[in-house]
Amino acid sequence: MPHALEDLFHPKGVAIIGQVNRAHSEAQLRAQHDSRYGADNWSLVNPKGRAIGALTIYASVRDVPGPLDLAVITAPAEACPQLLLECGARGVRFAVVFSSGFSEIGPEGAALERTLAAAARRAGVRVLGPNTNNNLLERIPDPPGWRGGRIGVVTQSGHNGRPIVQGTALGIAFRRQVPCGNECDLEVSDFIDYFASDPETAVIAGYIEGFRDGAKLRRALAAAIAARKPVVMLKIGSTRGGARMAHSHTGHLAGADAVVDGLFAQHAVTRVRDLDELLDTAALFAKLPPGTGARVALYSISGGSGTLMAECAELAGVAVPRLTPETVAQLREYLPGYLTVDNPVDNGAVFITSNPPEVRQKVLDLIAGDPNVDLLVVGITGALSPMTDQLASDLEALAARGTAKPIAVTWNSPKIDEAGYEAIVRSGWPLFRNFRNCFAAIRHWEVYHARLQSWRVRRAPRARVPAPARRAIEGAAGVLSPLAGSALLRSFGLPLVPEALAATPAEAARAARTLRLPVALKLASADFPHKTDAGLVALDLASADEVKRAAGELLRRARRANPNAHIDGVLVQRMAGAGVELLVGVTRDPILGPAVTVGFGGIFTEVLGDVAVRPIPLDRRDAREMLASLRGARLLRGARGSAGVDLRALERLIVQVAGLASALGDRLAELDLNPVIATPEGSLIVDHLVVLA
Repeated sequence: MPHALEDLFHPKGVAIIGQVNRAHSEAQLRAQHDSRYGADNWSLVNPKGRAIGALTIYASVRDVPGPLDLAVITAPAEACPQLLLECGARGVRFAVVFSSGFSEIGPEGAALERTLAAAARRAGVRVLGPNTNNNLLERIPDPPGWRGGRIGVVTQSGHNGRPIVQGTALGIAFRRQVPCGNECDLEVSDFIDYFASDPETAVIAGYIEGFRDGAKLRRALAAAIAARKPVVMLKIGSTRGGARMAHSHTGHLAGADAVVDGLFAQHAVTRVRDLDELLDTAALFAKLPPGTGARVALYSISGGSGTLMAECAELAGVAVPRLTPETVAQLREYLPGYLTVDNPVDNGAVFITSNPPEVRQKVLDLIAGDPNVDLLVVGITGALSPMTDQLASDLEALAARGTAKPIAVTWNSPKIDEAGYEAIVRSGWPLFRNFRNCFAAIRHWEVYHARLQSWRVRRAPRARVPAPARRAIEGAAGVLSPLAGSALLRSFGLPLVPEALAATPAEAARAARTLRLPVALKLASADFPHKTDAGLVALDLASADEVKRAAGELLRRARRANPNAHIDGVLVQRMAGAGVELLVGVTRDPILGPAVTVGFGGIFTEVLGDVAVRPIPLDRRDAREMLASLRGARLLRGARGSAGVDLRALERLIVQVAGLASALGDRLAELDLNPVIATPEGSLIVDHLVVLA
C-alpha cells in the first residue's frame, strides 16, 4: 500500500498561493518552479489575478483547473486559516505553509497557529509547517561516483538542514530534506515513518529540538527498525530534571534528556552531538555494506599518524586487532623491516613514491583481505602532493574495481584544494575530516547492530491496581505518607524491609523488640520527604532504651523544624544489613510518559549521578542492560573479594516498579526507592518516596 504521505512527495498538481514576483519573466518563474514541482505541474494563485506571459495567475485556488494534491502557501499569517479551508473545499490534501508569524513570535502567534491547525482539521488538509521553507520537493543531485544508499533528512531547523545536505560535496547522496517548521500537524515522526517505507532511502538523519507525541515516535522508530533503516539523530533542547521535578532524587537525575537517551537505546537510534558527527555517521551508515563488522585495520604514510589513529580508535571503543602472521609476512615483502606492519601499518612514505600503482594497491589489498579485520581505515593527516595524490589515486582505483573489505578515509588537513582530496571524494569511500568522527561513527555502527539484534516489541503489563493500592492512594495527592506508601508498594509485591509505625517513644521501643534489634528509626511524615537531610533518621539502635531516647529526639526535632507538620509518628525498621545501595525510581516525562531510573543510591545519589533511564514499557532484558551500563556495575558483580548481589532479584524489582508505574498511569507523578539494599540473598527497599498527581 502507498504511504499516507506519498502524494505530498509526488503531487499531481501544485498550487503556489500568495506573493508573486511580477518583476520576473515567465522564463524566470518556470526556471524557479519547474525543477521543484515538475514542468506544467504547478499554478500560481494570487487575489490580483492576471498573467505573466503565458502563465495564468488565478485569483483563487477554486479556479485552478486539473488535479491538485498540494498547496504551497506564502500568504500573510492571518490569511492562512481561510486559505486552508478553501484548499479543502477544492480537494487539496496537503499544504506547506511557508508563512511565519505563528507560535515562534509568542502567545498571539500561538493562538493563530491553533486556529490554523483547527482549520486544517476541518478542511481535511494535512499541513507541513507553518514557519517552514518550501524545499520539501527540492531535488538533491547525486554526487559523481557516489556509492551506497541515500540519506533522508528531517529537521526542525530549515537552516541547519542545509549543511547536512551540502554533504554532497563529500560524495554523500541524499533522498530529500524535510523541514518541519512549527509542526502544527505533520511532525518529525510522520517523516521518519515515511522514510522507513521509502525504497530509495537507506538511512534517516534528523536534527531535532523536541517531540510532540511519544506513541507516534515509538511507532515510527519501530517502522525504521522493521525496514532496517538506521536512524541517526542530533537531539538538542536538553532540560534539567530538577526544573520540573520538585521532590525526588529520581526527578533530579532523570531529566528529559536522560529519558530520550533511554528511548533511543530501546529503539536502536544513534544519537550524535553536532552537525559534523550527524553527517559523518549517517554517511558511514549509508555507505557500508550490510553485515560489515567493526574491527579495523589502520594504514597511513606516517608512524605518528598510525599511533594517533590507534589511540583514537581505542578511546572510541573500536577494536584494532593484530593482523595474522601470514598477512604480516606478505607485507614484509613490500615494506622495510624497520616499519610497523602489525596494525597500524606504516608504509614509511617513501614506499608511495618509489613503487608503481600495482604494488601500492597490492599492499592495500593484503591489509583489507586479512581475516581478522572488517574495515580498513586509511589516515591522510597532511596534504603532501607527491605522496597523498598517489595514495588517493590508488584508493579511487580500488573503489572502481572492488576490495575484499570496505575502506574509510580520513583527510585531516584543512587544505582541500588538492587533486588527492578530489580523487577520494570521487571514489565514494566514506570520507571523514578527523579521526574522532571516524572512529565514533564506526563505534556507532557496531552499537546500532547490537541493538538491532536485541530489538523486541515491549509489551506493557496489564494495568491492574490491587485493592490495597487503591485504598492507599484514594483521595491522596502530593507526597504520600510513609505508611500509605509502604502499603502501595507491598500491594505490587515489592520487597520492603520489615517495619512498624509507633506513635510514641514507648511504642517504638516495644516495636523494636518485636522486630529484633538493631533497628533504624525514621520520622513518619509526608511533610519531610528527605528525612536524612533534615536529621530525622537514626541508625543502628541496639537497645530499647536507645530506641526510646532517639524516638523522642526525632519527634522534638521535627516539631521544632515545622510546628505545622502532620506527623504520623516514628517508623521503626529492622536494619537491612550491609549491601550495595541503589536507587530505583519513576518520573513522568510530559511527552514520552513514565520512565524508570536505576542508579547507585544512598546519601551520595546526586553526587555520583551514576544512573540509567528507560521509558516504560520495559522488560527484564532492559533491566539487565540498565544495571550493566552503570559505571559502578562491577560492584554488583562483586569486587575486591566481596560477593556479587542477586542480579535476578534486582532485575525483578526493576520490572515490578515498571509494572506499578504502568498500572497507576497518570496518578503517579514520582517514585523514589532509595536506598534499595542489594545483597547476594536478594534486594530490600529501605526507604521510599511516593508523589501522586
